[in-house]
Order: sequence, then structure tokens, then C-alpha cells
Amino acid sequence: MSLRRFFPYSLFLLAQLGPLAGASRSAIDNLHLPSLFSKTGVHETRKASSLHLKSVGIFHVFHPPPWGGGNQFLMALRAELQHRHVEVLDNQIAPHTTRVYMANAITFKTEPFAQAMKKIRRHDDRKLKLVHRLDGPYYCSRYGKDPRKEPKIINYSEDNRVYQINHQFACASIFQSKWSLEMNRLLGYKPKEPVTVIPNAVNGDIFHNRSRREWDPYLTRQVRVLSSAWANNERKGFKTYQWLDQHLPWGRYKYTYIGNLADGYSYDNIETLPPVTSEELAPLLRDHDIYIAASYLEPCSNALLEAMASGMPVIYQKGSGHDELVKEAGLGYDVAEEIPDLLEKMVANYAYYQARINILNIKQVTDMYLKVYDYCLSH
Repeated sequence: MSLRRFFPYSLFLLAQLGPLAGASRSAIDNLHLPSLFSKTGVHETRKASSLHLKSVGIFHVFHPPPWGGGNQFLMALRAELQHRHVEVLDNQIAPHTTRVYMANAITFKTEPFAQAMKKIRRHDDRKLKLVHRLDGPYYCSRYGKDPRKEPKIINYSEDNRVYQINHQFACASIFQSKWSLEMNRLLGYKPKEPVTVIPNAVNGDIFHNRSRREWDPYLTRQVRVLSSAWANNERKGFKTYQWLDQHLPWGRYKYTYIGNLADGYSYDNIETLPPVTSEELAPLLRDHDIYIAASYLEPCSNALLEAMASGMPVIYQKGSGHDELVKEAGLGYDVAEEIPDLLEKMVANYAYYQARINILNIKQVTDMYLKVYDYCLSH
């Protein structure tokens, strides 16, 4: 079966927008298509946006790959904007030519940025607009805590700084998943409205399913399993990989881990490779069958999206952003001991899960970002 076209246009996360500051969990779960996005589809969004936006500024300290997922997504977004002949300014304000900017959480020099924005607003009648892409929260991603389980909530300085920027300057807020939005709200934060949920996407010129290794339904070879990560903190699932290293039937499976390892971890049976560039990672993904995403408290894993874009169905840790991305293209687990049986189930029904991979591509996601930029420019 050819896999060349198994990614249909999807509206499954076409950005939930609206006054969510006082919404309950059930309200978040039942959000409907917002007015910000037309029901006629992404092509109308692209046409409307191209009439208005000539340039945009992005505030984020870019790093050459290999690096973390947020950096990878923003590089893909920047490249797609430039492909559409939108001028992109990196970490600079040019009020005479560029009215709309996007800041990524606080992954940039926030103090000079805040001082410059305040000065321009005092002395210039041009109204600069800031779209704020929110992450984490840091409470989860940096400190590994789950606000659903902690008896006492502590607001860390990183999250407080995010919302200082958000409340002072933002005209709209973008989250990567409903899970991320909910975690921020459980910490008591109220993002600047309108609030939109837009998932990440990957560079489709690099991560794609063309020329991938064909699935062998007769299992004349080992099933090839892969996991990957840039960060080396415990949240990336190293304990799960340690358990699998000792319990998988290694005559049946070949397992590769690509990325940094947390201190104190090494594996006897899982092959470990150091971080590689996107161009080096992509063919490795196409050469493997099943992806295991063991990270938790994960807003919107770019590593997971890279694997799915490469045609890999997924075994994933339930309870965070993975659930929203994988849907029917994989199987979720609560504890590592469930994984061997889930692998067997996926092997027995591989074509079923692979055919249900359904993620947004970078063109669709860029359309959605452009619609938010247009909203800010018109309000």
C-alpha cells in the first residue's frame, strides 16, 4: 500500500478560540470551531493573510540543529513564512516596516525587548502587535511537576515572567495543545485573549514518508522500534526505556534511541546514538517501524510529530499532549509494563494504525498563525 497520501487535511485541532479565562475542564474539552478560522478551509485563510502581512518579527534565540522541539518548529515556521515572501525579522523591532511580532514564551532576551516595546509605545503612534506563543508551563516542562497531582501549587519565576510579558504586550495567545492550556490555567494563569490552540508541525521537505522501509507483514525480520529526544531530563521517559531494555524479547525487536541520555542511564540492548541533525534523523525514522514516545508532561512533542510525519505509528505515554496528536494512529499506556502487549497488538494491526496518521503540515499551521497575525492587525 502506498503511503504517499495518508495525511488528509485535518481540522482536528483547528485552534480553539474564545474567552477561556474562566472555563472549566469540561468547557475546554468541548470547545468548538472559533470565528477566527473560517469553516471553508485553509485556502481562504492563506488568501486573506497574503493581502495584509508583508513582514513579521519573531522573538526567539534560534539554535542550529540538533536542538529542542520548539526551536525546530519555529525554524520550520520561519522558513515557510519566507517561502511565502514574508520578511522575517529575528529578535529585532522595526516599527517603520513591521507592525506584528511573535514572541516564543521567554526564549529570548525579555528585558531589552520589554524596554524597547515600552519606549516605542510611549513615543510612536504606530501600534505594534505581539502574538505570544505560550509553552509548558515551565512548572511541568522544567520542574517535572503535574499540577493535577501536586498538593500545593508553587508559581515559578519563569512562568511568572511569561505572563508579565503576556499581559503587558500580547494581543493574542497561542498554545500548542489543549493540555498545555489547561496546565497553565490550573496554575492560576490567565492568558491574554483571544486564546488559540495550534499544534506544531515539521518541515515536510525533511520529514516525510516517501521511500520509507516497507512494512513486512510476514515478519521475516525484526520489528524496528525507535525513540528520540533532545533534552536529557527525566521527563523524557528514560526510566521507561530502562525497563524496556530489560524486558523486551530482543530476538523479535530491534530498538534504537537517538538523542541525549540523562545522567546515570545506559542500556544493554537498546542501541543509543547521539543527537543528529534533522537531515540525518529523517532517513532513520523512515527506516524504522514503530515509535515509542515515553515522555510525559509534554505540551506538543516535535520528536513525535517528526516520527508520525515519517509514517511511524506510535506507542505513547498517556496524559499530556501526545493524546491530542496521536489519536487513532497509536496506542497509549499508563505504565511501562503495558508496552510489550501494546507492541504485539500494533504489530498484528500495523497497517490499521499507520493508515490513521493524521497530522497538520507546516503549510496548514502557518495559515493558522497568519490568521492570528491578521486578527491582531485588524483589532
